[in-house]
Amino acid sequence: MKRLALWLFPAILFGAEARYARLGEFQGDVEVQLQAADTWIPAERNLPLMESTWVRTGASSHLEVELDEGSAWRLGPDSQGEISDYSRLSTGQRITLLSLDRGLAYFTGEPKGNDSLSLAVPGAQVIFIRGARIRLEAQERWSMVSVIEGKVRYSSPTAEIDLLAGQTLRLEPENPARFLLDREVKPMDLDHWSEARDKAEAFSISGGHVLEKYGLADLDAAGAWIQTDEFGAVWKPKAPDGWVPFQNGRWRWYDALGYTWVSGDPWGWLPYHYGRWAHRENLGWVWAPTVSTVFKPGEVYWMRGAELAGWGPLAPGETWPPSGPEGAQPQQYSNAFTTYAAFQQDARTIDPAGFTARPKDPLAAAPFTAALPSPAFIAARLDAVRPMLRAGSTRVAPVIRGVTFQDDSDTFTAPPPIPEPEPAPQASQSPVIVLPNAPAPEGTPPPPPEQVIEQVPVYAGIVVVRPPRNDKASAQPLRASVQATPPPSPPKRTPVSAPAPHRKSPMGQEELAIYNEVVKDVQSDNPVKALQDLDTWSRRFPNSDLWYDRLYLYMQSYSRMKPPLPAKVVEYGLELMSGDLKTTLSDPESILVVLYLMTVNVGNIPNASKDLLALGTRAARELLAYVPEFFTPARKPAGTSDADWAKTRTDMEAVAKQALATMAMRR
Repeated sequence: MKRLALWLFPAILFGAEARYARLGEFQGDVEVQLQAADTWIPAERNLPLMESTWVRTGASSHLEVELDEGSAWRLGPDSQGEISDYSRLSTGQRITLLSLDRGLAYFTGEPKGNDSLSLAVPGAQVIFIRGARIRLEAQERWSMVSVIEGKVRYSSPTAEIDLLAGQTLRLEPENPARFLLDREVKPMDLDHWSEARDKAEAFSISGGHVLEKYGLADLDAAGAWIQTDEFGAVWKPKAPDGWVPFQNGRWRWYDALGYTWVSGDPWGWLPYHYGRWAHRENLGWVWAPTVSTVFKPGEVYWMRGAELAGWGPLAPGETWPPSGPEGAQPQQYSNAFTTYAAFQQDARTIDPAGFTARPKDPLAAAPFTAALPSPAFIAARLDAVRPMLRAGSTRVAPVIRGVTFQDDSDTFTAPPPIPEPEPAPQASQSPVIVLPNAPAPEGTPPPPPEQVIEQVPVYAGIVVVRPPRNDKASAQPLRASVQATPPPSPPKRTPVSAPAPHRKSPMGQEELAIYNEVVKDVQSDNPVKALQDLDTWSRRFPNSDLWYDRLYLYMQSYSRMKPPLPAKVVEYGLELMSGDLKTTLSDPESILVVLYLMTVNVGNIPNASKDLLALGTRAARELLAYVPEFFTPARKPAGTSDADWAKTRTDMEAVAKQALATMAMRR
């Protein structure tokens, strides 16, 4: 039967609301480019920043960007960066990748739950495993990562290591196999500014009243929280008499949001995008937070006349436009509470500054309307492109099997066979870190060979699970072990129950004998013999009911070769992932292993295509989502400690996050 499939945008695929960052404190010459088709515009405090936004600073300038989970990204003078990936999955997990193309940057943050948080510089990425503060530099010929506090994971195409507080790693993107490791962080003048900002944002009274994690410090300084019978806790700004919300600022057009308010009030972030304003005679204007975390462009009623637009704040809980009879007015409407501005069709900004022609009869001059008309769409904007970042293209754009325009067994064309990579010269497979005895002056070449040289572990994480027995006479199930080995310290091997094969009908004696021989080969760690027996099985019984189990055993055998053959692992994994794994492989352990093997091995294929990297990204995302479902107390094997069980889960999640960042940079 033909399957009906749809072509969907990635945002629809993952079914979660978009994320917006806040342009916060800045000084000097700072510019923003929201999309490739947009011109560079001067920075505005409280400007919403979305995925793919570019920011740059001039000489003697700096900038702070606040992210929705509470982290902060700061750029120093003569710097340029990109919000490369800033998405949310339908599971609630947030994926964040920030790229520093040139200059100086600071970052303070901590990934929450299963969130993925990483930064890219030319030649490498930094993956946050827990809370940390770091400083990044990207110059013409070198990049540098300094850990001020905490611990992060450094990842490059050739190696992966953990960097601890007080360590600095310098690399040359053109020679990624050699690093200069300094066991100190040399101070810089801008360190004090970043540290002061961290302290200012470390604690906020407002954090106990709202769900959002950014823009809180400004509320503490500019107003006070009071308790009301009607709304509970509300925030009241320190504003002069006659002040009205949505007056000081302007509307900017965003394709995904419509006209979006950019407040001119320094504190004007949360009160205009989360919650609503209410006016009461005994209180004046107060802001009532909402329980929703969805970013709103600014909830107002609209009025439109000839070359005129007006707006005012909607009341908490009010639905506008109403579903009742025509002629109804917003609850808080009055001419005094309405702000007016000149409006022309196709305007991308609406600014009330300097507009004094307030209508004497407002309802006659500008009747209520559901919304202002959107600017005309210019098709040429789709052709706009940007130059490639030196840090690489770090935006994750997953391609998911099953949602292509026409995807069924008759019409789907699988990717071409994956060529086995040619062995690289031995020297290139041994990346080294150079540990200097004394600091080298700026611009000097790497120190001479008499320094200490340490080999850096190259991650080749392979999951090994012993295959299931299909022997009916065997009453005892085999045990399996999952080994997740992110460097530098491999985790303990944690046993889990062996997966049972998906059986449709009993095997004949001849096929059963071959099957058990394969099982014995894999158990005895003889992958060469296992592959020979698997090939025999495939030739003799091409239409076996254990088709998917055979693919699963092929994956394990190729992953256990010395060295492993990642291209072959992925080749067989592609077949398994062409359908729903939970249907194809009925047991949870097999699902976990396939996702893990695909996540790790796609990243180990040199010069992987974009389609292949997208497949690996899909596997990593699904692994990240599946780990909490698998690692439950009920599934923990007897004899396995809670600590080992929790550590294996943490290692799995770390591998998935690191793989997302690595494949995103390669894309």
